[in-house]
This record gives sequence, structure tokens and C-alpha cells, in this order.
Amino acid sequence: MNIVMLLTNSFNPDVRVYKEAVYLLGQGHQVTILCWDREAQSSLPRKEKKDGIRILRFHIPSVAGSGYHQIGAYLKYVKACRGYLAKHQVDFVHCHDLDGMMAYKLSGKSGVPYVFDMHENYIIGGKIRKFISKRVVEHCIKGSRKSIAVLPVESVKVSSRLLHKIVTLRNYPDSSYLSYHEKTPSSIFRIGYHGCVRSQVPYFQALFEACKDMEDVRIDINGEGIDLPKLKEMEKAYPNVYVHGEYDGLKESNRLYQDTDLLFCGYNAKNPNYQGETEVVKFYEAIITGTPMIMTEGIGMADKVRKFGLGFVVDPEDADSIKEVVLKVLSHPEMLEECRRKMLDKADDYKWEHAVKVLDTIYQ
Repeated sequence: MNIVMLLTNSFNPDVRVYKEAVYLLGQGHQVTILCWDREAQSSLPRKEKKDGIRILRFHIPSVAGSGYHQIGAYLKYVKACRGYLAKHQVDFVHCHDLDGMMAYKLSGKSGVPYVFDMHENYIIGGKIRKFISKRVVEHCIKGSRKSIAVLPVESVKVSSRLLHKIVTLRNYPDSSYLSYHEKTPSSIFRIGYHGCVRSQVPYFQALFEACKDMEDVRIDINGEGIDLPKLKEMEKAYPNVYVHGEYDGLKESNRLYQDTDLLFCGYNAKNPNYQGETEVVKFYEAIITGTPMIMTEGIGMADKVRKFGLGFVVDPEDADSIKEVVLKVLSHPEMLEECRRKMLDKADDYKWEHAVKVLDTIYQ
């Protein structure tokens, strides 16, 4: 089958999208990804082939996370997708996230089956927003061949009559790019964050303040996102903080986790996307690599961290509580070893190689 994926980022690469595409290629399908490259000074090639995946980038400058200010640029991306779909034979359109799904709907293409790949829960916010988003999401699920959720099916919050349309595909790490390795020896205690930096400045601020006087502690922040300029500015005030920016999740993740003794997971506990059964990819990466976590109080993942002994739970805006945890593990390193042992005992529960086979039920 010829599968075309719609993706509203530049695929540099997007690890989840890459993993799905590689699996589908291995099953004998052709995969083309239509990307939206928003960076004004982008040096990424317009056309590229990576590990058999055909990549076509539409360079339309915009600022990720700027909301309705992106509408004009987004519509240009939709127009570009419409032009491609009109000229090429396509067996399936695989729409990543709600904005990718809406790009397909707005493209005017009909008669081609589509898959709605839901990377998060979209039915959030106030009553009016929930009302509108639920009907949009249900419309997209209803018309899909199948829809994919990273949450358990019952957590998607749509009508029960649509649940048969949804399959679950958790974003577990793929052992081909991330697996357990012994930590790189170091005389410095290393706290890390590896992932998108978005709406997390208050939590990083608390972490930086908690550790500012600890000469034997180093903090490394890896990842791009709307918080990056602010974090780069904050870095100047803290001699033990290093903000590195973008990294290659496929090539560098093993090294980053080998160089991390404690993973910081600071999130907004009021955000519905972190409630209930939601689990972010860093949660899985930490377990797979045996890297104990500082997790946010008040979210579902915190309950599992406590229950299974995977790390420590704090209010991520409370510098004193973060400092207390760091000082405790510095004085009692055996605590981290015990967490690491428990994490590795659970690692087999989080295998992408097993979970991804659900795609076979869709593309057959």
C-alpha cells in the first residue's frame, strides 16, 4: 500500500512518527510524509529519503505554539497537501495529531480511507471548548478506517458507540535506538531533562534554584520548543545549568540517559493531558534506561512512581522540596540503585516492538 502521512512539524525526526513509518515499511508498504517545516532559517532539504521513508517538507515559516497567529501559514500547508494528494495515487492517509487530521479534512480529498493518529487528549478546557472539540474529534473518528490513541480507549472521552473504531498504541521506546546501558561514571551528580521544552519555565526555575549552590550537581536540559529562548537566558544566572537545545532522539538518547543520574519531570498538574492514565514518553524512557525520576505531584504518573518505587514525587514549583530530594539522594546513593533495580524489573512491560503490531490490524 502507498501510505501518505500528514505531519505538522518538520520531521527532524519526530521519533513516534519515525517508529510507525519504519514498521510499516518493514511490512512492505510505501510511506511518504508531508511535513510542515516552520523554521524561518531551516536548512532541512525539501525532499529527502531516510531509512526508506520518503519525506517532503513544505517550508512555510511560522512560530510553533503561537496559536491562531499560525492560521495563515497552516492554510498554506493545507494547500500544499491538497496539491500533492490531487496528483498522486494514495491508498491511505495517516493523519498525525488533530492538526494533521484537520489538514486532511480541509484538503478536500475524499474517497481515500484515513487513519486518525491521536497523540494526546484533545477534549479539554472549558465547557464550550470541550463541546466543540468533542464533536470535531468524534466526527474524525467516525469517518476513519481506524483511529489510534496513546491513551487507553476508554480515556479518549468520546461516545461509547465509537470505541470500536479506536486502537491503543502507547509511545514506548524502540530498543533499536534506546536500551539499558550502565551509567557513565562521573564525580558530578547529573540531573537531566530530555524532550520538548514547552510551558515548563516555572518548574525549571524551581529546579535551578534548588540546585544553585550545589557545586557537585550539574543540570542538563536537552530539547527544543517555545521555552528554549527563555531557558537559554536563565542559564546565564546558574553556573551548573546547561541548556543544549535540539538533539537527535534516535542517535543521542542512549548517550543522554547514560549521562543522567536523575530525570526531572516537571509538568502542569492542572493540565488534563497529564491526568489519569496519561504517560509521557520520558516516563517510559526512564524505566527502560533505569533512570530514577523526580515526578510531578498530582498527576497519574506520580501514582505509579510511588507505587512501584520508580523515583520521587514533588511539587515541581517548590524549590525546597526538589532540593530536599536531591540532597537525600546525594547522601544516600543506594536509594537510586534501589529505584533503578525496580525500574529494570518493569522494563519488559514497555516494549514498542510488541505494541506496534496493532498497526497490522489497520493496514491489511
